Amino acid sequence: MSDSGNRRRHSADPRPDRSARWPRTKQRERVLGLVREQRGVVDAATLAGLTGLHVTTVRFHLDALCNEGLVARTRINRSGVGRPRTGYVAVQGRMDYRSVVEVLAMELGDTIEERRQRAERAGRRWAARIMADQSDGLEPDVDDDALDAQAGFAAAVFEQMGFAPTLAATEARERTIQLRSCPVKDLALTFPEVSCGIHLGLLRGLTTGAGSDSQVELEPFVTPELCTARVFADD
Repeated sequence: MSDSGNRRRHSADPRPDRSARWPRTKQRERVLGLVREQRGVVDAATLAGLTGLHVTTVRFHLDALCNEGLVARTRINRSGVGRPRTGYVAVQGRMDYRSVVEVLAMELGDTIEERRQRAERAGRRWAARIMADQSDGLEPDVDDDALDAQAGFAAAVFEQMGFAPTLAATEARERTIQLRSCPVKDLALTFPEVSCGIHLGLLRGLTTGAGSDSQVELEPFVTPELCTARVFADD
């Protein structure tokens, strides 16, 4: 092959920037980092030059970052005629929700067991407040069997909280409440002793408050989208 052919091959297939071979998650972090480094508004073409990515790929990541609330779109006016270009700027002052949750959870105690016990006590207090609030309209049906009344009352409360519960009689002295949606799943995955502890205390408070004493067990994340509570009648 001639030297001119080699020159044409290399000019048509330039060596890509190393960042162009990163996984998309790293590419997106790189794009976000560059937007944050800018003192003002930056456009997609400038970011493409800095990253070595194609401008279409950069716009794809910028759209995703805008949807996440990390970057905002704005307009860059041209000095001459023509439509303004789209610019991007980093969103400042976004609260780190996970950090706040972590601080609050750690304030419940230095150990997992201490946090679990305190969270369960908080759940019982929450249940007592619900039981005392006559406006809820969730009093247990006194005509029902005690076990059915207890489990049904708890399921009704968790329905209002967004857990999408289903109630079933698995045995003569046992009722099962399947919780198919967790509105605080992020907290439950990070600090299960806090989230699940509160819900266990709430279940125990609701069932003992709705009739005779009973026993409650809570099994978190039987599947990634399912937790199971069991209410047992006294022997």
